[in-house]
Amino acid sequence: MNQLNRVLRPVERIVHRYGSHLGRLAMFFVFLFLWLPIGVLVFMSFAKGGVLAFPPKELTLQWYVTFLNNQAAISAIVTTLKISVVASLISVVLATLIAYAVDRFVFPGKDVLQLLATLPIVVPLVVTGIAMVLFFGAVNFQQGYWAVVIAHVIRTIPFATLVILPTFLTFDRQLEEASKDLGANELETFRQVTLPSVLPGIIAGGLLAFTLSFNEFVYTYFVKDSATTTLPIYIWNQIRYNVTPEVNVISVVFLLLAVSLVLIAVSLTRVELLTRR
Repeated sequence: MNQLNRVLRPVERIVHRYGSHLGRLAMFFVFLFLWLPIGVLVFMSFAKGGVLAFPPKELTLQWYVTFLNNQAAISAIVTTLKISVVASLISVVLATLIAYAVDRFVFPGKDVLQLLATLPIVVPLVVTGIAMVLFFGAVNFQQGYWAVVIAHVIRTIPFATLVILPTFLTFDRQLEEASKDLGANELETFRQVTLPSVLPGIIAGGLLAFTLSFNEFVYTYFVKDSATTTLPIYIWNQIRYNVTPEVNVISVVFLLLAVSLVLIAVSLTRVELLTRR
């Protein structure tokens, strides 16, 4: 034991003296590992040649113009927006109801409800995709737009719930009691007191749900029909046959949208609460 302590003491001194610097250095390399490929992708979206060779010999905005004039890509974006907006609204409504029920009521199956609401996070995407194909086939539900919407709702509800639930758990219930003491009924209290207080969390959950739905590929691939082509599906079809810098341009659009919405969501809610619940 004494020998072990003699070995560990120098390590403890090093950690105590340089721990913060080592932590920052490790964080720097982690972020570099994660973001360097994305930076290369953004840079290659300006490559002039049609071959994806790094570094490019010339830079140009040609592929951004090509993307803006690509009717198939624009149609895929419109289809994706139609699916994501509807799926996000449904997810937010259901996640809000789940969060309200879990926070305010005690009922049989409460723990099961919380488990079911978050279960899709831990189930592999391929497994859920196959299960949805089998289920839709068993109930004779046609693959297509609404099948994709349902799949996206299943995908986004857990994340919306995890964002919205802490806003209810941290809400000061005394405000509701004061409202009722002043003569407001249950509905008026919810509309004028509760809802404005939890609205930032609901909006953040909706933005996160929209971001996930907009980028969803696996569930869409399993339940779509030939007429439903979202932007991820369009990108997949492009890289299967002919890779050009236009694919990088589309990826940059994805990146800007996703990062912007996530930053807005983080600014609207206290994200650190998610790590405490």
